Amino acid sequence: MSYKSKRNYDGRKDDRGNSGNQLVLDIKRNAENILTEEDIEKFIDLSERFGTYCAKNGISTSQIRGIFQKVKRLPDDFESSKKELNLLRPKLAYQKGRFSKLGPLTEVLDDLIKKVKDDSTLKGFKNFFEAIIAYHKAAGGAE
Repeated sequence: MSYKSKRNYDGRKDDRGNSGNQLVLDIKRNAENILTEEDIEKFIDLSERFGTYCAKNGISTSQIRGIFQKVKRLPDDFESSKKELNLLRPKLAYQKGRFSKLGPLTEVLDDLIKKVKDDSTLKGFKNFFEAIIAYHKAAGGAE
């Protein structure tokens, strides 16, 4: 993969003209607010922009669904789900290797997983992922 496609995800833009890379950086910068859901406006804005970006850039619902089902099945108790949650990271890397267009999604999820530290942030992670899927579907994400 070339440096350009790795950093800018082929130069694709979201509705505001931001590259996928910029959107990923925005989510990473706001990870604490996302996971704690303290700034709900930012949570909604970023999940909507990112879900729409994923839909417009060819990520299918079925590509996301497999990952989401594993997240959804995690116990709400962080200590009980810590191992399974962290084992999702290599699965994300595998998916990214199979489907390069999943790069932005897997990068965001991997970064957020690293920052989940307790029951509250685990809930925030699950809610953010679910919101991304909802906005992906609303934006016409393909099956």
